[in-house]
Amino acid sequence: MPRYFFHIIGKFPFRDEVGTELRDDRAAWKEALLLTRDIETSLQPGESWSLDVMARDRLLYRIGITSEEG
Repeated sequence: MPRYFFHIIGKFPFRDEVGTELRDDRAAWKEALLLTRDIETSLQPGESWSLDVMARDRLLYRIGITSEEG
C-alpha cells in the first residue's frame, strides 16, 4: 500500500515524518477531510492554515482555510 504524508502549515505547523499507509489516493482524500474537521476547531479569526497531502514526494492535495475579521 502507498504511504501518504499529511503536513499542516499555519500557526501550529506539523510535518508528518511517519505517514500513513492507505489503499489509494481516494482514501488519502477521505483521511484529509477527517483531519481538517479536527483542525478547524482551533482556527481563530484572522488565521489561516493549509493541509498538504503528499505521496511519493509530490503534492497530491492541498486544502486551505482562511478567516478574516471584518
